[in-house]
Amino acid sequence: MAKMLDEIKTYWQQIKNEYENKYVDSFLRDYEKSKEFLQRMQNYLLKEQTEFSNSIDIVCTLASVKLELRENKDDCIKLLNDFLNKFENIFNNTQKARIYTNMAFYADYSTLTLKYLKKAFNLKSNFSQTYKGLGLYYFSEYEIYQDNKILSLSKKYFEIAKNMSENYENNFNYAVCLYELNEYEKAKEIFINLLKQYPNRMRIMLCISYCEAYLKNKEKSKFYLQQVKSDIDDNYHLETDNISEYEIYNVYYVLNELDEYLNYWSEDDILKYYIADWRHYFYALWIKNKKELFFKFEKQYKEYFKNSIKEAIIDEDYESEEEKQEFIDDCKKESKEFDEIIENIKNGILKPEIKLPLYPEYSCFMIDCIRHNF
Repeated sequence: MAKMLDEIKTYWQQIKNEYENKYVDSFLRDYEKSKEFLQRMQNYLLKEQTEFSNSIDIVCTLASVKLELRENKDDCIKLLNDFLNKFENIFNNTQKARIYTNMAFYADYSTLTLKYLKKAFNLKSNFSQTYKGLGLYYFSEYEIYQDNKILSLSKKYFEIAKNMSENYENNFNYAVCLYELNEYEKAKEIFINLLKQYPNRMRIMLCISYCEAYLKNKEKSKFYLQQVKSDIDDNYHLETDNISEYEIYNVYYVLNELDEYLNYWSEDDILKYYIADWRHYFYALWIKNKKELFFKFEKQYKEYFKNSIKEAIIDEDYESEEEKQEFIDDCKKESKEFDEIIENIKNGILKPEIKLPLYPEYSCFMIDCIRHNF
């Protein structure tokens, strides 16, 4: 079986080199140009499959190629499921776990994702991707339900993945769970170790700053924070390496450095965001006597809600009266909540707390991914 996978990877490398020599560009970056070469790869695999019909290497790679050819993910699942049903009796648990983990990725965080990953888990999968997938699935559920029991499950599986494969993502994801569970010292220790391996990585310095902020180490938090730049990191290129401005600025609010917090938010910057529910921002304006800007945004959002409701009433483009009424009701609710925020701040409420959230790297956990593992 290893020989077959080696042959597949050799052919893949061949067409990859051919593409890159022809276009002087990375393979798969441009879909239209890559399509012809992907189809050649697919044809090669289909031909090999006629001779080696029970090859897991062939069918798993074929599913990945079909995904790159923008075929429906459900079709990729069906391809693997039909194959498994046909040859299940000749495969061992490790081989079945490999297929189930790949199927879980195509299921795209639906309930089927959990179903397939649990099957792989129950087969005692020795693939770290299985546990990474479970960690990501449960974290996505945690984001919805904000239940620490779910978060603890995510942590459990990320820890298994980390112990099986000590790469950047597995360590990062595990540390994020520790952080979200308020285990700031443990999370900080992992982030500091990652910073040693990946110098000047903006996301990691921001993570350390967050930990120090909640550990009440203001100067240490600011030390790391002042080195962080927003937008895409020039040296690292995961999704989590892209940092938004507010992820930096909000730390100053948590540190109670309200002058610095407000100094970072120019009026042009703040206009990029919907801030009607930003209790902390309006609080900072009020406490720091930025009343002119406070009243300006108060008036702006009151008019926004009023005009939105007025326009919705006369708008005839809604598909139904129910849809229109639902929008109007939502606007009225948001308007009422905004009025309450403003009045509470004027009446001297305590400083609203905000959470500095972290998220794992939601990346590929497919075992046989031609884009990431070939």
